[in-house]
Amino acid sequence: MISSSPFSRANASFRRVLVAAAMAGGGTVLLMPGEAAAQPAQRAKPAAAASAAATPAASGGQGQAMLLETSGKWQAFSSQQGRAKVCYALSKAEVRLPANLKDIEGMFFVSSRPGEGVRNEISFVMNFDLKEGVEHQAIIGNERFALVAKGQNMWLKNPAEEPRMLDAMRKGSGLEVKGTSKRGNPTSDKYSLAGISQVVKRAEDACK
Repeated sequence: MISSSPFSRANASFRRVLVAAAMAGGGTVLLMPGEAAAQPAQRAKPAAAASAAATPAASGGQGQAMLLETSGKWQAFSSQQGRAKVCYALSKAEVRLPANLKDIEGMFFVSSRPGEGVRNEISFVMNFDLKEGVEHQAIIGNERFALVAKGQNMWLKNPAEEPRMLDAMRKGSGLEVKGTSKRGNPTSDKYSLAGISQVVKRAEDACK
């Protein structure tokens, strides 16, 4: 989906995704519809900070995501929040550098929100503060895609490149996200792309 601003397509509820447990072994992922952040004309956060991931999701108003499929390093989920349905493919970084960030998980989402006309939106949750106003990168083989950051999260600088990036991911074996922390330190997350085609399609079909 193409929008006039790289930050205009956010869904505040979905962007407050709370990762309540590790994905390994079919871990549970809960969605928490937090209040919209005051960020006019900008995308809201795709997830809470990693420190919030361990917080029990027990309060009212939460919707538990339903696991649809697992393939390789990827899982597909769907969730209903009132009338709003969200479906997404999710993976976590296998390798994270520098080493002092190894206990903070990086997450990769490919999400669809049919109520907003959003399909296969690509986003990353780094779970540490990023430098804003600079260009970060996603690298798949010889393909490079510019990313922009807001807080602890990243999106494609040009949303029109999402179909090309998805095609590269389906053909590739791995993806590296190179970013710069708020303190100016270079960072790197590496993801396996094994299973992504099947899982993204499952999530996409669930939100038709």
